[in-house]
Amino acid sequence: MSDTAVPWTEEARRRVEDAPPFVRPGILKLMDKRARERGRMVIDSEFLTEIRNESMLRVAKCIRGFGFEELSMDAFEVAKAKMRRLPRKVAVIEEIKAFLGERTRKNDMILAKFQRYLELIPERGLPWTEEALARLERAPAFVRTLARQAIEAEARRRSEKVVTPEVVDHVVRGFRSDPPLAPGGGEDITMPWAQAAEERLRRIPIPAVRRMVIQRVEAHARRQGLTVVGLDAYEVALRT
Repeated sequence: MSDTAVPWTEEARRRVEDAPPFVRPGILKLMDKRARERGRMVIDSEFLTEIRNESMLRVAKCIRGFGFEELSMDAFEVAKAKMRRLPRKVAVIEEIKAFLGERTRKNDMILAKFQRYLELIPERGLPWTEEALARLERAPAFVRTLARQAIEAEARRRSEKVVTPEVVDHVVRGFRSDPPLAPGGGEDITMPWAQAAEERLRRIPIPAVRRMVIQRVEAHARRQGLTVVGLDAYEVALRT
């Protein structure tokens, strides 16, 4: 890989120049790293927003982990105590707190903006960036829950703390490379399926989600004492 830095658009570069001086080097380093990881040929404003949202969600998750439901100045003291063995991180926290303290007029606005990220942290499961959620919304509604489970499982396998668009795209690319459902249902199907139900199953383009659907539908059919999976059983199983 080339050591040459990934180029920036003028708009993205101006946004970084407007950031506090003490965070600029970290932003430049992180953006170059993420661009290389994701095969980006240029760092534009949209990509900068995407990575900012991911980073802010990670911070919000930490704040929630400290026991705070909202970001307050007290949270910085707790964070410093938690990071006391990491002097560089403590120094950054102190710089951020001092910076906010000097911007009293904008302080409430900044804290309110950060609150939006805190609200994206779910009670269970991993937090998703808004961009990743937008990609999930493209999936058919009836498989969205199962798709979410498959994507979060992949994020955990990769030790990700946040579900990002890159994780979603990685999973979807893997799905597309999987072979289609074989005639007769394939090895994942363990009981007979009516033609209408199997045709509905074939519409699911994501093999990992399709396997989840098979397991759920067949478990429902067995609980109902059915010997063949019909369309009614298929639809009821996915609604419950």
